[in-house]
Amino acid sequence: MMVQVVCDFDGTISERDMISAIMEAFVPDESRPIIAAVQSGALSVRDGVEAMFALIPSHRYRDIVDFAQRHTVIREGFPQFIHTCGQLGWKIAVVSGGFDFFVDPVIHSVSTDIAVYRNRIDASGPVLRVEWGLPCDGDCEGGCGLCKPSVIRQLCGGGEAVVAIGDGVTDFKVARMADYVFARSRLLDMVQEEGIPHAEFHTFHDIVDAMTDKEAPVHAYV
Repeated sequence: MMVQVVCDFDGTISERDMISAIMEAFVPDESRPIIAAVQSGALSVRDGVEAMFALIPSHRYRDIVDFAQRHTVIREGFPQFIHTCGQLGWKIAVVSGGFDFFVDPVIHSVSTDIAVYRNRIDASGPVLRVEWGLPCDGDCEGGCGLCKPSVIRQLCGGGEAVVAIGDGVTDFKVARMADYVFARSRLLDMVQEEGIPHAEFHTFHDIVDAMTDKEAPVHAYV
């Protein structure tokens, strides 16, 4: 069976959620209530991220790029995970609510063959404006920002097993569409509550170990 891996970036491939780190570094007091509203579900991801970046004047854009590229730390085992996917013939798509200026350098340093979905920033106006990479399609209830379920519907024409890897609330819609989930942090709690087939991971070595162990639970679903 063909396997399509859909992997989050912030807090998954990277150790930290870079959007939260940017906000904490540049507009901590103003952004905290917005982050809390997104996490509680009172505000959609799309509206929350747009509101947070609108707090930052466009002349700070280069400072933000430099900050993000200096502070992005990759979770241990990610290059080996990419190599193992290639060996097994598993397709990979990195699907991120983050931005090109910190997602692309990391992914392209490992492989140029991975499909990457992420957003951009328009710094041409007085404040930063989000340009969403892929909006919600007609089968999504909306509010996603970059719509991860829409990406899955574009990637998978039927017959593929979907393996999701993620850490947060923005990955839950993907997890509900997946055959199997590798989860950590808040996503782990959510898939446990929902009864979705899953395994916890701390590093990508944990995922590689499951991929290469034919007795691991993931192989009952892919």
